Amino acid sequence: MTRVSNYVVAYEATDRGREAIQLGIALARLTHAELRLCMILARSTAIPAKVHPSTHDFDVLLEEQAEQWVAAAAARVPSDLVVSTHVLWADSTSEGLIEAAQRFQSDRIVVGAMRGGILNRFTIGSVANALLHASPVPVALAPHGYRAPAAVTRITCAIGTRPGWQALLDSMVTLSEGLHVDLRFVTLVEADAPRSRGSQDTTPRHAHDDSAKADSVAHLNEVLAYFQERSHSLGTVTTEVASGPSVEAAVEALDWRDDEIAFVGSSRLASPSRIFLGITAHRMLHGLPVPLVVVPNSPHPAST
Repeated sequence: MTRVSNYVVAYEATDRGREAIQLGIALARLTHAELRLCMILARSTAIPAKVHPSTHDFDVLLEEQAEQWVAAAAARVPSDLVVSTHVLWADSTSEGLIEAAQRFQSDRIVVGAMRGGILNRFTIGSVANALLHASPVPVALAPHGYRAPAAVTRITCAIGTRPGWQALLDSMVTLSEGLHVDLRFVTLVEADAPRSRGSQDTTPRHAHDDSAKADSVAHLNEVLAYFQERSHSLGTVTTEVASGPSVEAAVEALDWRDDEIAFVGSSRLASPSRIFLGITAHRMLHGLPVPLVVVPNSPHPAST
């Protein structure tokens, strides 16, 4: 029997929780996955030797309230999707979400952004930050103000040139199989980036930029060949080099659709089969107006 994909959605009774659900809806419609709405309650790490009898009563009331909140949230999920609700106790929210993903054999954890992001951009909170440095499954981040489109029509993958980029491509092969969704592979070039102090390189700056762009084009051709040899995607596949004076500017120079999702791989610092958000990906978030999915490293990284 084929296992049905499912996503753990980090729910809380706030805008952030509702935005996480909206992204869960968008992803579930794209991949025909089920949603597990999880509300994590913090377990006390410093329980006194003599617990007052009312402590247990408070925990019971808190859990009952949480179950009501998450049930009300599930009732707002469109009827074409399968959704279940779960109230779980853990030492921290991030630990609880990882434990839930392992318990349900989930394919992804979905979280919302903190308040403070403007223009549909990201502000990473403590929970998302912890997940982005420890999760064994991809983490999907919803930007501030996100609302699910009728359908996701394009996925953009930001592909680095360092060893390990194949892990992201392999995840895209699996995700896009049989789907009518466009795929765009991009690399980001910091044009006119300042040189380090004391550099003896006298090559004109524009020559460095042209060389970087040429290298990026060559790398994207390699990426495209790798993907097409393995892919059964039914959508259009394109490549693009985005340049700007910074990573953030390069991201903003790209055209973005309201019904689009971006993917990025983990840093080489990540442990096998774990996420670690790299510096470039973190900088991307400052200019990215669409949801971002961060994919873990390969179980067995290729030797360099």
